[in-house]
Amino acid sequence: MALSEKCDTTSNYIGQIEMGRRIPSFEKIEKIAAALEIPSYELFAYEATEIKPEKKPKTGDYLQKMPQNIKKEIISNLLAVINNDVKASFDPKSYEKHNKPTAGKLDR
Repeated sequence: MALSEKCDTTSNYIGQIEMGRRIPSFEKIEKIAAALEIPSYELFAYEATEIKPEKKPKTGDYLQKMPQNIKKEIISNLLAVINNDVKASFDPKSYEKHNKPTAGKLDR
């Protein structure tokens, strides 16, 4: 005998419960548990061991797999940006340009 017949319902309704499209009443939960010959609370048991979290790759993993020419290009670009910032930090005109007081701020 099918579960739906034991619960006095349709197989379509049972399928909708399984897919999360319907929420059964307490009475229906009791009927389903009785038909399965289990306590009703077991219908709500969840075992976390069934679902394993996906391992996310670390930055080091990407770098190890990255082609050497791409690594060199990234390093070259980073060094150019750092070099420009260092040079600008020693240039008084650049300092004044980036550190002008803005309207509404008090000089201290």
